[in-house]
Amino acid sequence: AYDAAFVYDAFYRRYNGLLATAGDGYKVWDLTTGKMIRQVAGTKTYALAVSPDGKKVASVNSDQTFSIEDVGSGEPLYRVASTSRRDIAVAYSPSGSYVAVGNGLQSKSYSIDIYMSLFEQRDKSLTGHTGAIKAVAFTPDGSTLISASADGTVRIWDMASGQTSATLVSVGESGYVVTTPDNFYLASRSALHGVGFRSGPKIFPFEQFDLAFNRPDIVLRRIGYTDPIIIDSYHRAYEKRLKKTGFSENMLGSDFHLPEVKIQTADIPLTTPNRNLNLKIIASDNKYKLDRLQVYVNDVPLYGSAGIDIRKSNVSRFEKELVIKLSAGKNKIQISALNQQATESLKETIEINCDAPTTKPDLYVLAIGVSDYGNDEFDLTYAAKDASDLSKVLKNAAAYSEVKIRTILDKNATKSEILASREFLMQSRVDDQVIVFVAGHGLLDDKLDYYFATTDVDFNNPSFNGLAYEELEGLLDGIPARRKLLLMDACHSGEVDKEETELITAAGSTGNVKSRGFKKAQKKSAIGLKNSFELMKELFADLRRGSGAMVISSASGVEFAFESDQWKNGVFTYALIDGLMTLSADKNRDGSITVSEIRDYVIEKVRILTDGKQTPTARQENLEFDFRIY
Repeated sequence: AYDAAFVYDAFYRRYNGLLATAGDGYKVWDLTTGKMIRQVAGTKTYALAVSPDGKKVASVNSDQTFSIEDVGSGEPLYRVASTSRRDIAVAYSPSGSYVAVGNGLQSKSYSIDIYMSLFEQRDKSLTGHTGAIKAVAFTPDGSTLISASADGTVRIWDMASGQTSATLVSVGESGYVVTTPDNFYLASRSALHGVGFRSGPKIFPFEQFDLAFNRPDIVLRRIGYTDPIIIDSYHRAYEKRLKKTGFSENMLGSDFHLPEVKIQTADIPLTTPNRNLNLKIIASDNKYKLDRLQVYVNDVPLYGSAGIDIRKSNVSRFEKELVIKLSAGKNKIQISALNQQATESLKETIEINCDAPTTKPDLYVLAIGVSDYGNDEFDLTYAAKDASDLSKVLKNAAAYSEVKIRTILDKNATKSEILASREFLMQSRVDDQVIVFVAGHGLLDDKLDYYFATTDVDFNNPSFNGLAYEELEGLLDGIPARRKLLLMDACHSGEVDKEETELITAAGSTGNVKSRGFKKAQKKSAIGLKNSFELMKELFADLRRGSGAMVISSASGVEFAFESDQWKNGVFTYALIDGLMTLSADKNRDGSITVSEIRDYVIEKVRILTDGKQTPTARQENLEFDFRIY
């Protein structure tokens, strides 16, 4: 079966009007006349290549030989036999000066031999693959060789040095990671769970070193063939990411001082029936005083985003016995310390599975909608209805033991009333789920800071009675439930890149379609087709954990969110309800809808319904929790 895949399905190579076909031996055809000009019978040929000038055929064969023969006469020009190799891939360089031969039979290691075809001698061997070399090919300029192996990788080789420039690894159905020998990488978002770092006996998850090593600009520069403008755009996106997380490239150097944190508890089980886990922690710093201790369970901050305050103790060493309430199932526990220079230690990470008896979770829904404003000029039609409609849909969700709903609509939706509703969410338990939904006007002040418009907001000064984004997400920060989702149907609800955005007064309503905002944010400039902020959002996972909640916004930071009689809702809410009630969002058809499935569905649905004028975004992500919501 192995030979049949390479012999009878055949490989074809065409140069200068010639076609060579592999089988029992090989045949060479003149494509101009359609006639066969050479037939070589004998052992099975696994793969072959015709030289660029059409005068030579290189073949690898089942008798463990590699040979080069003259096309016209069939005269053997070079032949080498081996008892330790079985070559199954071959390629000519574009100049015809070199032939690359890939090994399919392991001796000491799998390798690609490079032969100088004019002098019939081996020039070098390329080693690094751990499986059979199944295909090799040169780039058009001959400076690079690409090889594919049964080890699941594709390697890109620099022919001058004979060293690997980059390695591509597939992860899952559609994910990929491309790495360099010195650990820089670029990765698709779906593949990040397949990335880890080993330091001595310890394995660290990708987010521990992602800031330092997730460098698409470096990877593409090493590979070559990429427009320098694109590489510069990627570098600017990387710099913007560092700035958002409070770092600079200099801070990520090898001499960057870090505090330390250690878990002193021994014999931590892999699985436990107990709901509580006791951990003794020691944090220390030999240069600076400590500031705080952070404890995460499945990327949710156990003590809120502020963590455990150590600063007031004014110490360089801190010990504490933690009692951690475990979630049902997998618990990825991470503990880190920050010093008073705002530098975070490496995260101590353990995983423990809790197999205690479970029951259906309760769902807590806080639905806020404002259509009726104190200033009638800014009234909306469907925002309050959005909150009511979604509440009715979730009320009947079968995934929960009980659905508890609190709605705050129109004149009741004051800042104080909304903030007070956190007490309702505090009633949840660790395994419960929480959904907070807001619909209404989204406002940007002169500093481009976001505010949700309460019923009595000052539209000219949103900070007066408006609900800042940080206050909105703060409703979810530190509550017992760890599966948390914030949905925002309002203008400008996505994150705004303040460096590349300006605010102008503009109406966002056309015909019977009304926007949920009254000032327009627009990009100042762009790099190529995308600005660096958009590239950053596409290339990198957001490592800022915030409250640990997933946040899906109805529009980007520079877009309006629309409502219309056509939908009888805001378009985002319409798509959300449609995806749930019809199960259209159930991408894998398993009968339930997860957070990632509803996110992907509303992004695509809203984009289609608005002809690209409105695109929802994931403003905040939790990379560990992709839980079922319906």
